Amino acid sequence: MKSLFVLAMMIALASCASTMNGHRMKAAQRKMLETRRLQQAGEWDAALAMSERMHSSVSKSITSAPRQKSSGGTMVDLQPLLAGWENGPFAELKTTLKKHDSKRSPAAFASLRQQCVNCHTVLGKTKVQVSAIP
Repeated sequence: MKSLFVLAMMIALASCASTMNGHRMKAAQRKMLETRRLQQAGEWDAALAMSERMHSSVSKSITSAPRQKSSGGTMVDLQPLLAGWENGPFAELKTTLKKHDSKRSPAAFASLRQQCVNCHTVLGKTKVQVSAIP
């Protein structure tokens, strides 16, 4: 009976973590879109601050569950994907926001979004849609 209780608690905690990550990733998506809106409005410093909040949501999601099971059943280590996102598209976005570079920012946003889609694809979560960036 005790082992059944422990198993039930582990399942409940895993479900809670999964739900929390879902909320964090939805928040990250809202923050990504808000970052773009602020950038388009010429509010560069606010856009940079919002991008950091977006980063926090993504980072917390991955660090709380760095290894996740894909839809195919294999375990996927998300930490290298996070590092690639941080050092690639996210770093480029931050650079364009700091430089107030309105010519390069659309490409930076598109690249950032594509890296999000790539991560979801690796996990087999193709039904999880990442909003298009205007």
